[in-house]
Amino acid sequence: MRITIVCACLLLQVTFSYAQVSEKFDYQSINEAVSWNGTDTAWSVEQGKLRSHLQQASTGFYLSTPSSLARNAIWEWWLQLDFNTSSLNYTDVFLIADSANLLAPALKGYFVRIGNTKDDICLYRKDGNTTPVLLIDGRDGITDHTSSLLKIKVSRKDDDWELWTDENGSGSNYVREGIAKDNRYNTSRFMGFAVRQSTASFFRRHYFDDISVSAVVADTTPPSLLSVRLINDHTLSCCFSEIPDSSSISNYDHFYLSQTGNTPLQIRRDSNMPACINVQFSQPFPNGDSVQLYIKEVTDLAGNTAHVLTTSFLYYLSTGYDVLIHEFLPRALPSAGLLPARFVELKNNSPFTFQLKGWRIGNGSRDVALSAWTFTPGSYLIVCDRQSAGLFPADAPVMGISSFPAPGDSDFITLRNDSGMLVHAVAYDRSWYDNPVKEKGGWSLEMVDVNLPCAGASNWRPSLAKEGGTPGRPNTVSAPGTTPPPVTVINAYAPDSMTVILSFSGIMDSMQVSDVARYRFEPQLQVTALTAMPPLYNSVSLRLSAPLLPYQVYAIAVDNMHDCTGQPVTTTKELLLARAFIADSFDIVFNEILYDPAPGVPEFVEVRNRSRKAVDLRQLFITRRKTDGGLDEVIPLSATPRLLLPGNYAAFTTSPASLCLPYDCWSPDAIYKIDLPALINEEGTVVLLNAAGQVIDELHYSDKMHAELASNTRGVSLERLQPDGATQDAYNWRSAASTVKYATPGRANSRQLPAGEGTGMLAVQPAIFSPDNDGLDDLAVLHYQFPEPGYIINVTIFDAAGRKVRLLERNTSLPAAGYMTWDGRGENNRELVTGIYIIFAQAFSPAGEVRQWKLPVVLGKKLNS
Repeated sequence: MRITIVCACLLLQVTFSYAQVSEKFDYQSINEAVSWNGTDTAWSVEQGKLRSHLQQASTGFYLSTPSSLARNAIWEWWLQLDFNTSSLNYTDVFLIADSANLLAPALKGYFVRIGNTKDDICLYRKDGNTTPVLLIDGRDGITDHTSSLLKIKVSRKDDDWELWTDENGSGSNYVREGIAKDNRYNTSRFMGFAVRQSTASFFRRHYFDDISVSAVVADTTPPSLLSVRLINDHTLSCCFSEIPDSSSISNYDHFYLSQTGNTPLQIRRDSNMPACINVQFSQPFPNGDSVQLYIKEVTDLAGNTAHVLTTSFLYYLSTGYDVLIHEFLPRALPSAGLLPARFVELKNNSPFTFQLKGWRIGNGSRDVALSAWTFTPGSYLIVCDRQSAGLFPADAPVMGISSFPAPGDSDFITLRNDSGMLVHAVAYDRSWYDNPVKEKGGWSLEMVDVNLPCAGASNWRPSLAKEGGTPGRPNTVSAPGTTPPPVTVINAYAPDSMTVILSFSGIMDSMQVSDVARYRFEPQLQVTALTAMPPLYNSVSLRLSAPLLPYQVYAIAVDNMHDCTGQPVTTTKELLLARAFIADSFDIVFNEILYDPAPGVPEFVEVRNRSRKAVDLRQLFITRRKTDGGLDEVIPLSATPRLLLPGNYAAFTTSPASLCLPYDCWSPDAIYKIDLPALINEEGTVVLLNAAGQVIDELHYSDKMHAELASNTRGVSLERLQPDGATQDAYNWRSAASTVKYATPGRANSRQLPAGEGTGMLAVQPAIFSPDNDGLDDLAVLHYQFPEPGYIINVTIFDAAGRKVRLLERNTSLPAAGYMTWDGRGENNRELVTGIYIIFAQAFSPAGEVRQWKLPVVLGKKLNS
């Protein structure tokens, strides 16, 4: 019996050696790999890896080794393909084969194809001379790279197959490509590699290593909880040591927290990592408090149950500045006593401990990952170049990193956490030293008040330490700072089609203002880069991914941005932007003028943009025309970039505050202070010019344009009735309504004519008008539309008894279309009674044809007037 047992054991050992495959190609030559056979001269071993060696186009070659595992097995291998795969250039890895010749047409078994038309990784079954059967269709594009470094794993348990891919090649980041069920072949003789290549550009570009074929060991261990990761304030990702059974994780009662009343709302398995589940809870986790998680009765696929699994987690929502850039040395030489090494000192300004692994520190040109470091509350850390770390005292908290982004003379220093969030940023220049000796080098800049980390230059001073700095120790300049005022966004303009400049009213948060994710455009535009302007950071230049479209108006919003006091940054109005163009004639028109103000009230002139262009007010100038026809001194409408968007208004005065005392300034942002030239009373002329000196608009105003108020114009502005009507048309101007206190600076006029809606050549609107100066239907408007210009017209107003009360026009030559207005008064500005009036018009065409109209209109008044 003993002999029989020994022989059986020997037989089992031989069988087991063929079943298991473990190969690392630790040979000097391919000739030493005696268990592998295939195409002659097609392979080589170089630096411990199998490499393709055949230099023959449009061919296939293979290498195989005995392997008998076919069921309850795991196949795993590493490979590198230094080319983009295609339908003519790919690799097949046979898991199960009934022949050593992996190119044999009659071969039967299973294989994984890496690459093909879709550059994917898929599992196939080969049934001899027929077309292979696709079992698992992996993700497209995995091998669509000039070089693909991969680790691939296939598992088969009974009839269930799984295919996994790790695109880092490490074997620690597997993503499942899919699952399948198949049991056609349950025995195997060989496994190996088959390569297809088309041209010389694919020669010697295939590498293989770490091949393993092993049996699935019976599982008797219950699952354990490997990790718990926060996804957001409601959701946890829980990863187990093995795939849990679906029924055991679908019971919501098996998951609960020490946080009272916070129960699971949804449980989903991670599609890429089936051993992980995402648990969404009904309430947010408490910020900054530790919570205990309990999971009951988790069963694996083998039926092993973990009765209770528990761990704690801490949800902490950063409010910014948890870790501060606290001190830095831009110039190490000449040394004042410090070591000749530039550094950045960090301070943990929060009550929480952070692991700095994966955090990144950067300057204006690059950023570099930090090493593992447990950063406790209140502690300091000196970050410097790896070669300089040994220069600091042995007890100093120092992290030396390769390619340290050392701070320059005028530069950015940025710190991001392992999620990529900007934790702190400092944009500085040498002027911050405010000391001609210390700015030359050897002296660090220290933060004054950790409670004002974004206050810019006012919160930084050169170190007072005699050795030039205090790396790893409290700052010598530490003191209470001065809180800056709240900040608003006040302006936006585009100096070119790819750049947008935003202006803020005060000192900005140097971290948040430097975060491109906080700026949003509608229609959508992506910000690819930005520059915050020191020393106040009240201006930021945004670089766009695509140019601003002509004539398109964009709305800009800043999301979740706060100033140095922690108050939200706001906008006083909707912040709009468009590309600016040069104004042409009649693009911008005079819209309102107050030339005879009440005592103590300044004059003003208002313009309106009637074009589709946005115009920079810096490119517009106002002046008076002198009695000799020449122009007076020109005054720019703005000294800084200010956009006048299509349809918008802008008023100009010497004192906006004084102007807005008697009048309602509903849009104070549209009222600008300039050195407005004094406007002549009774009558005068104002001229609007562009930067080239071209006249954009010109208005000759006079008291007569006030009509019924001609004897009392003080404090009453003239308003334009129609933006598209001629500026010098007397019918296009009227006094501002009493209901708006006789002026509307920076906003729509109280009097605006309706568009003509009549049919035929002549029509009157409205049918009833009330000339009571309330801004509503104060005028009867006579619209005309003739076939051609040159018609001569006479217009007379009669009362109901047929008496002539007003000669409105006499032998007036007209353009083809336009309008006239009647203010409801008779000759000599006489007030008329209410009632029906007849507008009698007689027009003569250029050919001598005569047309006549009798148009009734009702003059009404309010009952209490």
